[in-house]
Amino acid sequence: MHVKNVTKIALFAAILSVLSFVFIPIGTVPITLQTLGVFLASLLLGAKDGALAVLIYILLGAVGLPVFAGGRGGFEVLIGPTGGYLMSFPIAAYILGKGVKFNNKIFDMLIVILCVFIIYAIGVPYLKYVTGMDFKKALKIGMIPFIIPDIIKSAAAYLISVEVNKRINIRL
Repeated sequence: MHVKNVTKIALFAAILSVLSFVFIPIGTVPITLQTLGVFLASLLLGAKDGALAVLIYILLGAVGLPVFAGGRGGFEVLIGPTGGYLMSFPIAAYILGKGVKFNNKIFDMLIVILCVFIIYAIGVPYLKYVTGMDFKKALKIGMIPFIIPDIIKSAAAYLISVEVNKRINIRL
């Protein structure tokens, strides 16, 4: 792996860490800018490097650095109510990086929205399991309030990445 790639991966892990500090605590699952960072990393770096940047971010948090929402860190966050969402991020990043080709905006946006729902498909059942709440309540707490904001953040990430790629072609 080239120094340039390692630098981009580290930069996006850092960007994701900073974006995690922007959060609104609305209950068990806060509104954050983490998904914006996850999507930007995969759209700008590609599937492998984007997913690796997200995985490094998660590992930094797992070892105790305060990089998760609210400045939290530690393995207990990964096994807590929001752990499923965090663990879904590298998967969504990889799929997004593989799926988006920047040649068909409608298809690309469908992939982006699919990846939002991949995060929910992992995060909501994990929230249900960890908290013991029923599935309907887990959907109400862990998905419903976030659908619109997450689609907006993912669309913003796509539009930002289109412009960045036009100007400096960062994607490998």
